[in-house]
Amino acid sequence: MRLLLSIAIVCSAVGCSPFTRRPNFLHPGPAGPQQVEAIYHDPYPLPDIGPAVVGGRPREYQQPVPEVVRGRLSGDAPQLVPSF
Repeated sequence: MRLLLSIAIVCSAVGCSPFTRRPNFLHPGPAGPQQVEAIYHDPYPLPDIGPAVVGGRPREYQQPVPEVVRGRLSGDAPQLVPSF
């Protein structure tokens, strides 16, 4: 049983980036950082890239992050055009 458990743990960790955070369900942290993570990883449909989905977003998230701010959030994306 221990061997099976250790194999499962090793297999689940193989291939993970050193920058990958593992979830901490017992102590998720203060409300501020949780809200920042929720804004960054907004799972609800965006009204500016397709038709509006009425009732698709919870009341607290009716106003999604503007497109300009979303662009700044993903500013660390790799550049596709080489700089000369």
